Amino acid sequence: MQFEAIPFAESREWLVSGEALRHQTGSFFSVEGVQATSNFKPLNGVCQPIINQPEGGILGFLVHVGDGDTKWLVQAKAEPGNMKAVQLAPTVQATFSNYMRKHGGAATEYLEYFTATNAVFAADSLQSEQGTRFLRKFNRNCVAELAEQIDEVATCFRWLTAADMRTALRSDYAINTDARSVIVCAPWLYIAGDGVPFQRDEAIQLGFDVSYREHSEGCSAGQLKDFLYQMRQDVVLVTTTVALNALDGWDIQPSRVVAAGGTVSPLEVRHYQVKAPEREKTEWDQPLMLSSSEDEVVLFSQVRDGVLKFLLRPAYELGLTGGVEFGPSYKAENAHTQPDWLNELVRARTGTPLVEIRQSDEGGRFMLACSRYAVERLDEGVCLPEETGSFWVTLGDLEGLCREGGLLTNEARSIVSLLLAFA
Repeated sequence: MQFEAIPFAESREWLVSGEALRHQTGSFFSVEGVQATSNFKPLNGVCQPIINQPEGGILGFLVHVGDGDTKWLVQAKAEPGNMKAVQLAPTVQATFSNYMRKHGGAATEYLEYFTATNAVFAADSLQSEQGTRFLRKFNRNCVAELAEQIDEVATCFRWLTAADMRTALRSDYAINTDARSVIVCAPWLYIAGDGVPFQRDEAIQLGFDVSYREHSEGCSAGQLKDFLYQMRQDVVLVTTTVALNALDGWDIQPSRVVAAGGTVSPLEVRHYQVKAPEREKTEWDQPLMLSSSEDEVVLFSQVRDGVLKFLLRPAYELGLTGGVEFGPSYKAENAHTQPDWLNELVRARTGTPLVEIRQSDEGGRFMLACSRYAVERLDEGVCLPEETGSFWVTLGDLEGLCREGGLLTNEARSIVSLLLAFA
């Protein structure tokens, strides 16, 4: 794969105006301006470019259960914005426009297994994308179970064992964020591979086995869904589309959309020419979002009443439906929406990392947008304030929460995937 940044005017496929960046077909996605009005002060008045992609995509894994193990059909997928170029992706990772071949390229391999009326799904839900970058974007996350292991149709596809998957889940830049999202939505016994999850020595030593067997009162998927609905009623959020050239605090330059006047912003937009011989379409150009610094995502754990639990907190982001979903304990980019005690807790490095990785966001929309993901353990003597909307949940709770669509943020699902490395 080769790619280079080009001026907007040199695009052969995108219409660049003061209004927005749009594909000439009207398909795929657009980059538009958005302005937020809210009674939640950190969101009120926020203006930024955002990806508007109303069409949903398919993120789907094929799995085969047999011979005492589960195998996953992964795709080695190259994207221009990926760290390390190639990361492991779901069997099918395609937008509606892509699998309808509006790009004029080849057909999407294995698509029929996810669109057939007689397909058997072990998991199937609509899950949100990053609320700081996408405007109310959802993708279908699904796992189709096959009775027989089918052939790999190309060298970029391979069947991996559950053990292979667990190793990759705790490796830097190995499994992309789309794959992580689908994996946590599936029954977790599939990633354990040979029975009940979290029965290995390392998991038992950490208390994961007990946490998986336990459930917290008031933390079922249905109860948290009801609580999320109430939070959305309390947060009045109105997002208005604004022309890019009228977006307060932003400039359209010949080769990028960037914060005006040298202001530091966590994002900007640039355009890229891409050549990828192994993709359905071998040459194209497109806008990608860049991040100015590495983000940090933390999930705190703590033994509470004898059981290891994990802290979920409300994530307020203008691109989320209703402005809020349950997120990880901490996200650096959202520090302005989080209480001071939480930001100070992270800066002090109070927690002991159980597992941490570096991960880049999906490289078909983001250019080298990297984050540190860490699950950290707090000593039992560390006392945190009780907050409305924050919940300490067990691993048993988390499995049910991940399977509920629209409940956990993209970052929350990604960081939960690190826990499955111990399954």
